[in-house]
Amino acid sequence: MTRSRRRIEFLVLVAMFMLGAWFLFNAHLNDVQSAVETGIARRPWRYGATEVKEQQKILEQKIVHGSTKEGTSPASTTPQHTSALMRNTVVATPSPLLPDRVVVMAKLPTDDTSWVQTDLQDWQSAIYDIDTETPHSTSTLDPLTNGTLRTLRNKGMEANAYLAYIVQNYNNLPSTIAFLHPHKEGYPIAWHTDNEEHSNVVSLKTLNLNFIQSNGYANLRCNPEPGCPNEVMPFRDPPEDHRTIEAAMPDAWRDLFNNTNVPQVLATPCCAQFAVSRDQVQKRSLEEYKKYYTWLMETPLKDETSGRVFEYLWHVLFGQDPVYCPALERCYCDVYNTCEGYYRYNT
Repeated sequence: MTRSRRRIEFLVLVAMFMLGAWFLFNAHLNDVQSAVETGIARRPWRYGATEVKEQQKILEQKIVHGSTKEGTSPASTTPQHTSALMRNTVVATPSPLLPDRVVVMAKLPTDDTSWVQTDLQDWQSAIYDIDTETPHSTSTLDPLTNGTLRTLRNKGMEANAYLAYIVQNYNNLPSTIAFLHPHKEGYPIAWHTDNEEHSNVVSLKTLNLNFIQSNGYANLRCNPEPGCPNEVMPFRDPPEDHRTIEAAMPDAWRDLFNNTNVPQVLATPCCAQFAVSRDQVQKRSLEEYKKYYTWLMETPLKDETSGRVFEYLWHVLFGQDPVYCPALERCYCDVYNTCEGYYRYNT
């Protein structure tokens, strides 16, 4: 009898223990479910657009800050670790930083300028096509009213494109602007390009950008001939008929600069390839450059004359004296960092 009672008591204890354990487990399960439901109510599984944008912004800032430290453009920097959110989100790729310098040129249909993109990848380029089919007198192409125009009327030689670029981009210029002819290299076509290869690529790859910024202007040709020391003498006496630019210069000067202080001599190395700084360009107003462009389009002078008027005025427009003929060795040292000859002759 005693044994039977003890067995019943043992079974009752076991039942009570199991019942208590069940109550404890059920209470814990309810707490977990409540926490999960609260978390879901607090943050749904699908991220809202605002959160995605915030994550994109954070990632882009990290890319930009990281590229700045390494000296590279944002497009060349890839984050090494991304969150699960970012792996499932399409993130806009930041646009690459453009080089802070540009090459400007005009090209005829027969000119090949593909070398600019392949050989000068660290320069922006602004290449203007010249419309040789439409007479300039009937052409309606006008960069003064169309800021994205990349085809110009056939008038004024390279000065057309040079002035068009300045007018169109006056408020958004890079720090250095190089104005070039469309030929890449070689003799005789590039005879005036001042290095052994007669190469515009070599000229720009060795160009001393610091000098451009400090001086404001540099003729890319150092060899003083032709052009120096007295190429244009507007009041030559007696006049020489073949020097049409001299006959045209007094009136052109008055029209362009609104004064009669025409220099007795204008001189600089030929041939209208040069580099300028943004600050130097902007020392003249946009309205002045528009005036120069309008004159170039409206002058009755032949192209070879009006173009050469500007050839011997660019240095004046950009802050230099009428006679700008730096010593050969000094020019190579300043413009191209080739200073051996300069130091040899000046020490």
